[in-house]
Amino acid sequence: MALATAPSDPHARLHYNMVHAHDTFKLGYDTILPRLADPPKDDIANFLGYCKAWAHSIECHHNSEEEVVFPFLQPRMDFSSEIEAHKIVHAGLDEILTFIDAANTTPASFDAAALAEIMTRVKEPLYKHLDEEVAHIVPENMQQFSDEEMRTMNDALEAYAQKHGDPFLLVPFMRSHTPPEFKDSWPEMPWVLRKVVIPYALALRYRGYWKYAPYAMS
Repeated sequence: MALATAPSDPHARLHYNMVHAHDTFKLGYDTILPRLADPPKDDIANFLGYCKAWAHSIECHHNSEEEVVFPFLQPRMDFSSEIEAHKIVHAGLDEILTFIDAANTTPASFDAAALAEIMTRVKEPLYKHLDEEVAHIVPENMQQFSDEEMRTMNDALEAYAQKHGDPFLLVPFMRSHTPPEFKDSWPEMPWVLRKVVIPYALALRYRGYWKYAPYAMS
C-alpha cells in the first residue's frame, strides 16, 4: 500500500517512490484497455497520444532503473530477474509504440481490437514485474546499505529523472495519474510546481491527451 507521506528513512525512500510510480503505470493501463472497446474516433490522435505517453513513461522509468538503481544495488543484491523482465516488458511496449506510430500515420487504419490484444498480452508480465520489483526493494532489504549510500542513490535517481525524458509528457502523465490524496505529498516538489508550472505550463503542450487521464492535473 502506498504511504501518504514520504518516509524520512533513506532506506524506505526508494520503495516509497517506486510504489507510487508503479501505481501510475497500472492506472494508465486500467484506463486505456476498457477505452479500446469504444475508442474516441473523432479524437483518435489525442487518445493515441495518451496511450503513447503511458508506454513512454514506463520506458523512461525503466531506463532510470537500468542506469542508476540496478548498477548501484547489483553488487549486493541480485537484480537479474528484473533485468530480464525489462526485456520482456519492453518487447511488448515496443510493439505497442510501433502500432501507435502506424495508426498516427494512417488514422483510418487504426484497429482498436488489435491494440487491445497487444495490451492484454502485455499485462501479465508487466504487472508481475511491477509487483515483484517493489517486493524486492522493501526497506528491510535495503538495510545492507548505509544511510549515506541510500541518500546518494536516491539523489542520483532524482537527478537522472530531471535530466532525461520529455517533461511535457512525463510529468503531466505522472500528475494526472496520482490520486488526490497523494497529490500534495508525492512526488515531493514546491507548491508552485504542483499548482502553477505543471497544470498551466507543462501540461499545455499535450493538453489534448490528458482528458483521458483519470485525475485532474493539480
